Amino acid sequence: MSKAWIVAVLLVVAAALYSRRRSDLLLQLHRVVTGERGCAPIRDNVGNVTLHYFAGRGRAESIRLILEETETPYIETGFTKDTWPAAKAEGVKSGLYPFGLVPAILTQRGDEIADSQAILRFIGRANKMDCECENTTTCDVIARSTEDFRKQLSTLVYDPDYTPEKRVEYLSTGKAKLWMGYFEKLTPAPETKPVDDSHAYFVGDHITWIDFLVFDLVDTHVALAHLDGFESVDILADFPKLRAFHSGFSQRPRVAAYLNSDRRRPYSIPYLDKLKSKE
Repeated sequence: MSKAWIVAVLLVVAAALYSRRRSDLLLQLHRVVTGERGCAPIRDNVGNVTLHYFAGRGRAESIRLILEETETPYIETGFTKDTWPAAKAEGVKSGLYPFGLVPAILTQRGDEIADSQAILRFIGRANKMDCECENTTTCDVIARSTEDFRKQLSTLVYDPDYTPEKRVEYLSTGKAKLWMGYFEKLTPAPETKPVDDSHAYFVGDHITWIDFLVFDLVDTHVALAHLDGFESVDILADFPKLRAFHSGFSQRPRVAAYLNSDRRRPYSIPYLDKLKSKE
């Protein structure tokens, strides 16, 4: 390498350091040197995880998926309606449940984190699955939008007057179809997927915690659409990109192993017995 070339490189670096691209350049250099991904990587191994949640899928399922994909050892509390009141009181007292809600996690190294999305991002940060700094706003928008979509689902399944007809309407022509359309526009086209992976990524060029969040939301609706004993609805019929994303993600080896295992809890909804009596 000639001295002139070295001087030229140093001048480019120096110019970049004093330009608006300073932080971008330093970040890229850091990624090359360390191999780290994401805007705020966690460098220490978090160790075993205890997942505090009920004995069902719910808001903890995306967390289970990323724990499985990253091969993070974990155990669960599996609260029931009988064990939850005492556990809640203890969790609030200790500070593990600062708002009296789960999911929450406790790691081997002592991290205490509540809120499903905060936990999901934490696990992502510890496993090179965080969003890059330049994509954090996009990730925030998608994450909050999944929450808005989930509220539509909660309004349906926690309705004490829930009927089979309301379920079909929600899935076929109602809020679910509307929101699936929104997410279809954000879903990467299958032809953009990396050659060494089974699906395209929602944000950036590598898998992030956002992919687990969206997959779980779509998969929950697929499960609701094919609930045993009720009329099936092909909820992804009009959304080819979402169908391809859901199919590809579910075929990731570790994800597929979990989805097909006895460890995965069956899908269920409130008022299921009442709903069946109306069929």
